[in-house]
Amino acid sequence: MTLPRHHPPETLLLEYATGVLREAQALAVATHLAYCPDCRRQAALLDELGGVLLEALPPEPLPPHALATAVAQLDEAAARSLVHVPDPGNTRECPLGGLVVPEPLRGYLARLPHSSAWVGISDGVLALHMALGRAPVVAEILKMAPGSALPVHRHSDQELILTLQGEFSEEAGPHSAQGGCYGVGDLGEFEGGSTHTVVAGKDGCVCYRVLAGPVERLGSD
Repeated sequence: MTLPRHHPPETLLLEYATGVLREAQALAVATHLAYCPDCRRQAALLDELGGVLLEALPPEPLPPHALATAVAQLDEAAARSLVHVPDPGNTRECPLGGLVVPEPLRGYLARLPHSSAWVGISDGVLALHMALGRAPVVAEILKMAPGSALPVHRHSDQELILTLQGEFSEEAGPHSAQGGCYGVGDLGEFEGGSTHTVVAGKDGCVCYRVLAGPVERLGSD
């Protein structure tokens, strides 16, 4: 198995290790870790370092109502955490058929509601929406036919793309210095303000994509 070549930046790993990422983004990072032993070690180190720093802090007296506030925060965190489980009575088998997808994404796909359906978003590109988090965050599986492409678009906020099968190339536009080819396990992070398109390889591509904000389409469908 070829190891990933594109990894989340250290700032994203730190946000993951400290638990501040939203569910959709955390799912992308956690699934990348299943592919990438180097990032797993780095995330574990960041997690351990955070624990050491917490232990080194001097104790402080608790403010009034601290317990009630902490319980409320825990409830909110649990609602958006990676252990969230949808209603098991309204689920189906993994919509990607025989494609082997690692946890935790595999479990999320297996628990998608029966009403979930593929929707065409451009020629040769289908999207399967995943209800993770609140608008404007969009989480979806993209299934791209060989050589198909997304319209050129500009991001208002971060985009994460994790490749699950095949590969895609990112063709950078104005204000984007990235570009490159992304294979299985690779996680691409594209910042707000960047302009680009994504083109599937000769065997097509299946990806998990998270948009933190709306995109502006600049090309024709």
